[in-house]
Amino acid sequence: MISTNLNKKLKDLLLDRNCYNPATIFNPLSARMAEQIGFKIGIVPGKIISLDFLGDPDLMLLSLTELTENVRRIAKYAKIPLIVDADNGYGNAVNVCRTIESLEDAGASGISLEDTDLPIKFGKTKYPEFLSIKEAAFKIKLAVDRKLNKSTSIIARTGVYPYQGINAALERGKSYESVGADALFYINVSSKNDIEKLVKSHDIPIILGNNTTDLSLNELTKMGVSVSLPGHNAYFAAMEAYRRSLENLYETGEFSDLEIDINYINKLSNEEKNSEIIKKYM
Repeated sequence: MISTNLNKKLKDLLLDRNCYNPATIFNPLSARMAEQIGFKIGIVPGKIISLDFLGDPDLMLLSLTELTENVRRIAKYAKIPLIVDADNGYGNAVNVCRTIESLEDAGASGISLEDTDLPIKFGKTKYPEFLSIKEAAFKIKLAVDRKLNKSTSIIARTGVYPYQGINAALERGKSYESVGADALFYINVSSKNDIEKLVKSHDIPIILGNNTTDLSLNELTKMGVSVSLPGHNAYFAAMEAYRRSLENLYETGEFSDLEIDINYINKLSNEEKNSEIIKKYM
């Protein structure tokens, strides 16, 4: 279900001259937790959904239907706008149409489309292959033209920087901007000078993915960056904590030294609301 209010909120956040870290969102509970903590934006990454839903790596094994249903469950109660990673649109231009319609209808406020040539081709496993600029730009234009609501953000993502350098990345970014992308998502940019160059070269918001620079949010704000994603370590830390607690149970027969606020979890999971329904109607 399209939420024009959340869509507008995402556009406002991208343009308000602040830089935000988005929360990694992979299920409804994580979305509620991020909102309560104070995050303004959530990102639903294909990599994490593939790990959490399939237990498999991000190699386009997750289907569009599986991604869409996950987004729908998350967005149903989400109070922060969600940027959803749609890989390269799950195929060619015709597939992009269905991808945009499906994810927008599921509640995505921003949809990220990348220019990587996916799935990986036979014999092309050493370095990522990229679509031609012309094909990638037409797919972005199609997404812009076919989105159901004008307030939905189409975010063009490119990962060429580590392999082809700043000039190649800029050439692609400018092409995607020229066909109507609402924001540009640059991956693995490791130089402050190059980040400044990217921002100054565009008139639309800049999102940094896998940002490993030591630049603070304040510094990135002054530079003009809208969103900085350092990675998805919150998810991996949660999985590590889960592993350790299971190991402890296996080795000792009990859970010890675990500080768990079960009341907080109950509130997040609407325990009180459902208890009231049971009490009143059952």
